[in-house]
Amino acid sequence: MSNNKDIVTKPPSIHEGQLGLVDDYEVSNFYGNSVTKSYRLKSELIANHMTEIGMGKFQWHLFVVSGFGYVVDNFWSQGITAVRPVVANEFLDISHLSFSSVAYYTGLILGAAFWGTTADLIGRKPAFNATIFLGGVFACAVAGSQNFVAFCALWAIIGTCAGGNVPVDSIIFLEFIPRERQWLLTSLSAWWNLGQVIVSLVAWVFLANFACDSSEAPCPLKSNMGWRYTMITLGVVAIILAIIRVFIFKMPESPRYLLSRGRDSEAVEVVNYVARYNGKPETLTLDMLIAIDESIPVSCSKSKEATPSPAHSIPGRLSYKEVIIDSFRDFSSHSYRKLFAGRKMAQHSSVTFLIWLTIGIAYPLYFAFITSYLETKATYSANDSLSYTYKVYCIVSVVGVFGPIAAGFLVETRLGRRWMMALSSVLTGVFLFAYTVIGTQSADIGFQCATAILGNFAPRRELTMVSDQNMQ
Repeated sequence: MSNNKDIVTKPPSIHEGQLGLVDDYEVSNFYGNSVTKSYRLKSELIANHMTEIGMGKFQWHLFVVSGFGYVVDNFWSQGITAVRPVVANEFLDISHLSFSSVAYYTGLILGAAFWGTTADLIGRKPAFNATIFLGGVFACAVAGSQNFVAFCALWAIIGTCAGGNVPVDSIIFLEFIPRERQWLLTSLSAWWNLGQVIVSLVAWVFLANFACDSSEAPCPLKSNMGWRYTMITLGVVAIILAIIRVFIFKMPESPRYLLSRGRDSEAVEVVNYVARYNGKPETLTLDMLIAIDESIPVSCSKSKEATPSPAHSIPGRLSYKEVIIDSFRDFSSHSYRKLFAGRKMAQHSSVTFLIWLTIGIAYPLYFAFITSYLETKATYSANDSLSYTYKVYCIVSVVGVFGPIAAGFLVETRLGRRWMMALSSVLTGVFLFAYTVIGTQSADIGFQCATAILGNFAPRRELTMVSDQNMQ
């Protein structure tokens, strides 16, 4: 290879079982010194083998169980939205009902930081399996709340659990699917909207029939059991989905995480496990990864930021205690500074944070209060029953499912991810502005449906763009 630019070649053939050149100057220039050359080349080699294995039974099963995380994530985001209006009719210690949403989103912030860091320290698998189960347990617990303070505290814990659902599930899904199918991450978000449909249906059944009206407030517990039935139902479903993940699918650890910890032999075994699952040849060998290490000059491999030395001679697996000790040994704040290692990486990280900040502000302001909007909208004065409110909520939720599905196809058109994200974001804003001035019932529902489609379109594009870049 020349001094100025690395050679880019086609991936090694899984049938030949040979190591091809996987270096890429553009990828190297993007990441700068945020990752070692050894890790980057090994990661690219594993990605090539995943592409050669193709989209098989393992990937489709993963599509389903990863979708569980999206479903449960929206259980909580929409669950608190659904039950909040009727909770206000029961508890007497409520100063500001919106404090419950503040508690939940505070938990989300803490959870995203905790599970994101934990996924890098002890692996993706623990977060993948634990977040759904813990959320389900505390959802059942919140049904026993006897006052608003306990209600908010438990929702903060649920938010902490939910903070790791979608991010961890998305990264795991991308790591195991071939490059040409990574657009499926966009369609995976349809599961998120399915979660909203389930919440709206459950709420329609229980809240419309087992909840007291605001005119009866404050009402006794026995007259307002609907929101408790709703939370117990959602919690039990979440626990069942967690059991399916842990005991039926049996998710392997992320090969890229194993590489980052120097556990090359385990990473090879994971890739070959996927090949066996799909009935394909097992062609990735430990010798291929060793060859990468041997091809890198000592000056490049021995740096302050070097990946832990590969355990080439250790065929066994580390215990969880050993994994935790080994992971925290290398943890420092410098890990976060890697996000800004190099001009391109810094620009990408800064723009990504800014976009997600604006989405984080705008998205909850509409979707987290949609039932409140439905209940107070002037056009519903003739149909102010809870049954009608949740029926419309259900209609909007069902229509929203088509947003991510359509986006999955549209991002592969000539417009691409950037233009589709920009266009859908602008249109979402237009419909939200228009929603404030409409005056008929049919227009109200129509604008909400349009917003549901577009509003669930733009954030998924950003997630896909970020994940695609990170998986290069």
